[in-house]
Amino acid sequence: LRLKGRVLLAVEGINGTLSGDSEQIQTYMDEMAQFELIGKCGLPQDANQSRETIRPEHLFRGVDWKKSISDISTKGSLVEPFPDLKISVVKEIISTGGSVSVEEIPRLGGTHLSPSEFHQAILENENVVLIDVRNEFEHNIGHFVNPQTREKAMNPETVTFSSFEGTFCERRAEELRDKKVLMYCTGGIRCEKASVMLKRRGVQDVSQLQGGIHRYLEQYGDDGLYQGRNFVFDQRVDQNHSSQPREIVGQCIECMEPYDEISGSRICAVCRDLVLVCPSCCSRLREYHCRRHQTWKTCYYTFIDMFDQKELEAQHQSLSTLRDSYTNKNMRRTLFRQMEKVRERIKQLEEGS
Repeated sequence: LRLKGRVLLAVEGINGTLSGDSEQIQTYMDEMAQFELIGKCGLPQDANQSRETIRPEHLFRGVDWKKSISDISTKGSLVEPFPDLKISVVKEIISTGGSVSVEEIPRLGGTHLSPSEFHQAILENENVVLIDVRNEFEHNIGHFVNPQTREKAMNPETVTFSSFEGTFCERRAEELRDKKVLMYCTGGIRCEKASVMLKRRGVQDVSQLQGGIHRYLEQYGDDGLYQGRNFVFDQRVDQNHSSQPREIVGQCIECMEPYDEISGSRICAVCRDLVLVCPSCCSRLREYHCRRHQTWKTCYYTFIDMFDQKELEAQHQSLSTLRDSYTNKNMRRTLFRQMEKVRERIKQLEEGS
């Protein structure tokens, strides 16, 4: 079919995005709907039944396929969202480090709300708590806003979803126990596990947006409660849901001017998270630092060869002071490694190398 994209295969399911022309995509969906497990793969070796007595398993009938059009172009030519096709076998399609099993999802997962139900729930409940399950850089360029309170959804402050339980749930579950929680993500997958994490910690009234922001924007577009861009992990960068100029909700981390252009070349020197930095500020910065590491930006750099000995000694002193201010072992370890790196460079300069 000459499709391109990224597909993850795991015991718990399949997740991915594929690109192609409309005919190729439709053929793929038709073939998936016709796929029958026993007929294609045969019976397990330890099966005690004959093929004739086993009910056919059409695993992919009724899949809620999400489709969108890519219109990105360079110099007048359309650019495909993916350069090639990559299929990977993984332990989890959404990594939690094994903390959430697939068996827990139907038992502990949140209530699924359609886009219209989700929309209505926000309008009817002034005190509802909106939680954005995505990573911080995704939240920064687009999020839901409660129209009654004008408060935007809670930011989990995560770099990757695998840290959602430790970074968000561990700190915030207690205050959410008696609240009505509405959570959302890009397509709905991350919420399946995020809702389990919260409910295991005693948060009972948890609902999630079925089909994610993608489905919501298809239904509501500019007339909904979602503001800004919906980030996607391919060359499109975001889901194009409007013919109108989009509202910019993001801000440059340096000058705080409205800005929402994400670039893979602008990442935090410490944690490698994507950072919003406008072109004007880019031109005067050596490296970039995310919100969590703003206090590190005068002393923590990936490339240190351009600094002289006096500058490096000042960095080393600042790193030492920062390290003494933290009790978190990971933070202290990260700073100590950078101190060692700077110390080694100072030694090289002293030796004339």
